[in-house]
Amino acid sequence: MLDTSNERSVVPTEVIGVTDVKKLTSGSLLARNTVWNLLGQVAPMGVAVFAIPMLIRHIGTDRFGVLTIAWMVVGYFSLFDLGLGRAMTNLVAKCLGENRQDELPAIVWTANGVMAIMGIVGAIALAAVSPLLTYSLLKIPHNLQQETLRSLFLLSIAVPLVISTAGFRGILEAQQKFGLLNIVKIPMGVATFLAPVAVLPFTNSLTALIGAIVFARVAFIVAC
Repeated sequence: MLDTSNERSVVPTEVIGVTDVKKLTSGSLLARNTVWNLLGQVAPMGVAVFAIPMLIRHIGTDRFGVLTIAWMVVGYFSLFDLGLGRAMTNLVAKCLGENRQDELPAIVWTANGVMAIMGIVGAIALAAVSPLLTYSLLKIPHNLQQETLRSLFLLSIAVPLVISTAGFRGILEAQQKFGLLNIVKIPMGVATFLAPVAVLPFTNSLTALIGAIVFARVAFIVAC
């Protein structure tokens, strides 16, 4: 007689894999994720509409220009992960689709380790060029140069965190967990604009304003 024990043990695993893939690619999930991503973009922008005029009125255009640089570093420095975040999304999604979950720990730890190293290198690089940016390239007014230099040093602390979050974002995206992703992303984006506003009653120092942004980012990452 033919031994069918192997067939009985294989079929359920394949069915589970197919079912999971279908769930991850369903139209309802796609629609729900689209709504979450839209909220993730609109909510911080809505807060910015009210926060930016208030900041300009209280700190002036020169300080606001430096604050804009801080927002750019916090918001877009993750692009310097050299595509590892997107590559992780692709690899994790492929492993899930092919039912090769046992390979995920190696992929996740390797990619996150590389991104952590890149984040540290980016932090050192930003700190190293901060004096050049402050005193030469950015044309910072003389009375704001010391504040700007201290602020750039503070921003360098945030660089590893910004780059590392790209890896964790890639894992959640691969699993279609955009709801969970945006539950963290929305408050963090809102805090990026509200944190400096919260400091205004006490000071208009760039160091304090940008320090509040870095503190908010660190707090959210630790909490998650």
